[in-house]
Amino acid sequence: MSDEPLQVRPRTATRLKGEAPPGMQLSGEEGRQRIGRYEVIKTIGKGAMGIVYKARDPLLDRIVAVKTIMSPQGQGRRVRSAFLERFQREAKAAAKMQHPAIVTIFDVGVDEQSGAPFMVLEYLPGESLADRLDRVRFPLQRCVQIALDLSSALAFAHRQRIVHRDVKPANVLHAGDNRWKLADFGIARLPDSDLTQVGIFMGTPGYSPPEAIREGRYTPQADVFAWGACLYELLSGRIPYEGPDTKTTNSYVVSGNALPPTRHDPSIPEPLATVVMTALQPSDRTRYKDSSDAEQALREAWNRCLTQGLVHPSVLVMEEVPHDKASARMHEPKGGPRPQNVVLNDSQEITAIDTKTMGLVIESKAVGTRDADDDPTMLHVRDDLKPKPDATVRGVGGQAVEVRNDDSVRDTKAEPPRFGASISERSKGTRVMWIAIVAILALAGTIAALYFLGFIE
Repeated sequence: MSDEPLQVRPRTATRLKGEAPPGMQLSGEEGRQRIGRYEVIKTIGKGAMGIVYKARDPLLDRIVAVKTIMSPQGQGRRVRSAFLERFQREAKAAAKMQHPAIVTIFDVGVDEQSGAPFMVLEYLPGESLADRLDRVRFPLQRCVQIALDLSSALAFAHRQRIVHRDVKPANVLHAGDNRWKLADFGIARLPDSDLTQVGIFMGTPGYSPPEAIREGRYTPQADVFAWGACLYELLSGRIPYEGPDTKTTNSYVVSGNALPPTRHDPSIPEPLATVVMTALQPSDRTRYKDSSDAEQALREAWNRCLTQGLVHPSVLVMEEVPHDKASARMHEPKGGPRPQNVVLNDSQEITAIDTKTMGLVIESKAVGTRDADDDPTMLHVRDDLKPKPDATVRGVGGQAVEVRNDDSVRDTKAEPPRFGASISERSKGTRVMWIAIVAILALAGTIAALYFLGFIE
C-alpha cells in the first residue's frame, strides 16, 4: 500500500432522509392533544413515514411513544380501507416479536378523530445511532457488538418472515448501558403493494439496495445490504454511498462501486472489511442470504481478528472519540507507533481468545519456529509493550503467561523444564555409592588373589 495520505472527503453534514411516496400524506394535524386513549406530551420526531410523539398511557400510567402513520390520500375508499387493514395486520405481526434488540410494540389502532393509523411503542429517551454517529467514532469492539445486536434482531425477524425494509442508524435507538434497539418494524412495509409494484422507492438513500431502487423489491437480502451499510458507517465513520441528493445517491448505489471501508480508515481489520463488502454486494444473489448468515460471518470474522492478533489488546478498551479528534486510523493503539509483528517465543504462540463478554483471555500453544515478518498471524505488540526478560505478561481478567529469556539458548527459544536441587543431590549420592562398591569389590579381589598365590596363609 502506498505511504501517501489518503484523500478522504469530509463527512457529509446532513443525512439524506427517506421521502414519502406519491399519494401518501399524514392524516390529522401535528399539534394534537390526544391520539386514541393516549395523552400527547410533545412531538419528538418527524420522518418520511409519520410523526412520533411522547405520550402517556392513562390506563397503565406509563410513558410511551406514539407514531402516527402516513396513509394514502385521494386514492379512493377502497385503497384506504385496504391500507388500514394491511397496516393493522402487519403491525400486529411485528408486535409479536419479543427480542432484546427490537423496540417493543404495545398497541396499534386508528384515531377516531383524525382517522390516522398509529402505533404505540416502547419509549426510549436516548438518541438515535445516527445522532451519535454524527458526533463520534465508536471503538472497534463497540462497532462489532452493535452490528451483532442488529443482525441478531434482523435474523429473528426474518425467521418470522418479516422484512424491515428501512434499516438505518436513524431507526436504531439507544436503550442505555451500551445497548441499542432496532425500531420501526411493521412500518416500512405499510405502503400499498400497488405502489411497490410500479417501482416506487420506499427506503432511505444510501441504505437501500439496487433491487429496491430499480424494482421496489424487498427481501431479507435487502435488510442485509442496509445492515452492511450501517456496519460500514460504524467502522469507518462514513456512509458507503454519499451524494448531494436522492437521485445521485441512488445512482451510486445502482452502480455498485462502493470503496472498501479500509480506504477511509486503513486500521479496519481485513476480515471485518470483507464482511462489510459481502453484505454490500450489488446483486442480492452474492450477498449473505439472510441476517443469520451475516451474523455468523461477523462473529467468525471478529474471532479471526482476535485469535490471529489482528487487533491490539489496547484497542479493546478504547472509548468513543469525537469526529474532530478521531485519528485517520481509529482502530490502532494511541500514543505509540503502528504495531509491529514480533515473535515472543519461537515455540509458543500467544493467542487472544474472545469470551462471551468480548473480553480478552490469553492462552499459549506449541507451534513450529516462525518468522514474524513472514507470518501475519503473529500477535501485534508495540515496542513499549514487549515482555521483558523473566517478566509476566498479564491479560484482562488476570490471566497470565510467563515469558522467559535465557542467554544460554539462541534468541528466546523455550527452555526445557529443569529438575529441582533435591534431584541433583540424589544423583551425587548415587555416584558415591557406586564408587564405594567398586572399591570394595577391587579390594576383595586383591585379597583373594594373594591367598591363592600363597602369599597369605
